[in-house]
Amino acid sequence: MRTNRHQYFLDLAIRCAHQGTCLRRNFGAIIVDEYNTIVSTGYTGAPRKQMDCTELQRCWRREHNIPSGSNYEKCRSVHAEMNALLQAGKLARGATLYLAGYEVGTEELTKIWPCFLCAKMIVNSGIQTIIMRTGPTEYQEVDPVTLYQRRSREALDERSGS
Repeated sequence: MRTNRHQYFLDLAIRCAHQGTCLRRNFGAIIVDEYNTIVSTGYTGAPRKQMDCTELQRCWRREHNIPSGSNYEKCRSVHAEMNALLQAGKLARGATLYLAGYEVGTEELTKIWPCFLCAKMIVNSGIQTIIMRTGPTEYQEVDPVTLYQRRSREALDERSGS
């Protein structure tokens, strides 16, 4: 059965996520231009030529009980969105970013909302739309500025102690 274009690219994003080297959750990103041509892909993983968590067979964040969604500076991995944006460069302008991910231990699909740093990079790259998998056949479309504003409020509320 043929799927729609969003499902197709989200399926590819999950395939990219399976290349990830995180021991907790892996994500995949696909950047697609206005002609539905894949511009770049990315997945969660350590910087080039650096040891990743699968090679080390340990996750520092898990060992120190750091909750998901916080203290990303203490993570060995580069996020899938960042990797895809770095590969795309100027070709990301006006493109669509597809994101999908899963829990490593259970293979269960997980919802993804890019972190504050990724949100800033997405806005500056010129990405026009973000489409995130929210279930096996469900997805959510988000405007990059809306994502940035949401993450900005969360980051500022967290710092102020609210």
